[in-house]
Amino acid sequence: MTSSLDSNSIQTAFLSQIKNKLSDSTSLADEMAELLSISRDSAYRRIRGETVLSLDEVKKLYDRFGLSLDAIVSPNSNVVLIQHQAADYTYSLKEWLNSLIYNLELARSSQNLELIFAAKDIPVFQYFRHPELAEFKLFVWSKSIIKDPAYENKAYAPNFLPREILALAAKAWDLYASIPITEIWSDEVINGTLKQIEFYVECDYFENQNQAAALVEQLSQFIAQIKAEVTEGKKPGGGSMTLYCNEILIPDNTIFARMDSQRVVYINYNTMDLLTSYQNSFCEITENYMRNLIKNSTLISATAEKERNRFFGKIEDKILVHKK
Repeated sequence: MTSSLDSNSIQTAFLSQIKNKLSDSTSLADEMAELLSISRDSAYRRIRGETVLSLDEVKKLYDRFGLSLDAIVSPNSNVVLIQHQAADYTYSLKEWLNSLIYNLELARSSQNLELIFAAKDIPVFQYFRHPELAEFKLFVWSKSIIKDPAYENKAYAPNFLPREILALAAKAWDLYASIPITEIWSDEVINGTLKQIEFYVECDYFENQNQAAALVEQLSQFIAQIKAEVTEGKKPGGGSMTLYCNEILIPDNTIFARMDSQRVVYINYNTMDLLTSYQNSFCEITENYMRNLIKNSTLISATAEKERNRFFGKIEDKILVHKK
């Protein structure tokens, strides 16, 4: 089937995304011919708009190059197209962690990368550096959030997770530690984890109540470690760490990313679920919001020692209350 498509067509915009991802020395026609098992001449007809891509061909190109359909179909509309990834007990921890790793590897492969994370909670990647805290967080999510039947009658105890899962969590942390990021926190970021520990104590969900005290002590050491890295402005893996504190608004776990020429917004909700959008108008609104949030925040990394000490002092005071 053939049809004439003008330069502003959906197909032209779709293929332009692929072209932007290729190096100057790589031929778009050659890439399409190989992937779609067609001749170079047939590939050129698709590039020129003389032949319409089939749905199967669009799917192959989408999977191969990680393209954005929503940015093309509805670039400037109030209707935002969202990719939805929801976690439940049928979606294993291994699958969830692998999806995090995929997105982190995608970010790290970008030559020009900018990440801004407005964090309601301490980014989960930070917990993944610490096996005991990582295990507790993953147990809480499995038992209390996604309601995995395997955890229904279980109480928390260390070393319940397979080593494979902890290895994936550690890999996610290593990737996160290697990329530059700007984060915006409020002093509420520690509240969720403290509340989870408190709830598990009250519900007798610890095999041994001493485990709760041990977790709170580890949290204290964890925050001291993060504070030291923020002071230096660098994570252990070499990625820069720019941290702002905001006392006016509590961020909502949204990530704005600019990866080379592409923008994307990730919105974490329901603890483990993820919404993703590449739509240009939505990304622009989110970027503007993030930059305005930064303007109304205080930089506390690598400078502003007094403000940094005050900010982390508030977090340490909350931990001390639970410790007592």
